Amino acid sequence: MMMHPALPLASALVLALLLSPVTFAAEKVLGPGENADVGSRSVRVPAGVAAGYIDTGSGSVVLEPGASAGNIDTGSGGVELASGANAGNIDTGSGSVRMGADSSAGRIDTGSGGVRLGDGVRTADIDTGSGSLRGGERSQIDGKIDTGSGSVKLGRGSQVAGKIDTGSGSVELEGTRVGGDVDSGSGDITLIDSEVRGDLKTTTGKIDLQGSTVIGGDLLVRKSRCFGWCWGDDKKTTITIGAGVQVLGQIRAEHEVELWVHDSARIGAVTGAEVKRYAAERP
Repeated sequence: MMMHPALPLASALVLALLLSPVTFAAEKVLGPGENADVGSRSVRVPAGVAAGYIDTGSGSVVLEPGASAGNIDTGSGGVELASGANAGNIDTGSGSVRMGADSSAGRIDTGSGGVRLGDGVRTADIDTGSGSLRGGERSQIDGKIDTGSGSVKLGRGSQVAGKIDTGSGSVELEGTRVGGDVDSGSGDITLIDSEVRGDLKTTTGKIDLQGSTVIGGDLLVRKSRCFGWCWGDDKKTTITIGAGVQVLGQIRAEHEVELWVHDSARIGAVTGAEVKRYAAERP
């Protein structure tokens, strides 16, 4: 009998606990020039509004069309820029980054989150730990692309001012110009109608060069560098240099490769591999 008066109080406490997270996690909408440091809450910048910096622990960030913000930092929250939006540097621990057509940002750094770029997007360096990068047409990267194991794919009209470096991710470029090297550890490399002004490097990835592709530097297939025990030899890899392709530097293979070169392709000196010529569309 003495417990009954406590029941309304207990119910009230439970109700308060249930409602308080909802209130705490409510979305924060920023006004002109307003900054946000909001823990785990999500943040939205309305269309056309120019906000300040945004810092969330795990909350997501959305910039609507034509909106802008300063630097964006999230621990694990995703970041989305709609078409025509722009931001400063974007830094996430594991959150993904999605950028709509004709949007722009400074440096993008994710721990493991993927990056998706719409057509006409412009950014500075892109660095992901293991996240992949997918870019549309006319993507412009005013710096380098560096992924630990993520793949890289860019569409026609895209430009990368610096290098592309993946640890084990594949690289697929179509109609793209790269100002530095393209380097993959074990990832395959496919270039169609593209230009690499530096060297093209891999260890065990397959290389397929097609169309009007030009490699300004060397093409190098490296031998694995072992520290301590080595668990077997590098597997044989295949290099295909198609009709009309130009490799202006040397082709150097430090382990066994199968090298196919079209009769109309132009290549430099070859060391460490035997050239196999072909005249058909594919070997």
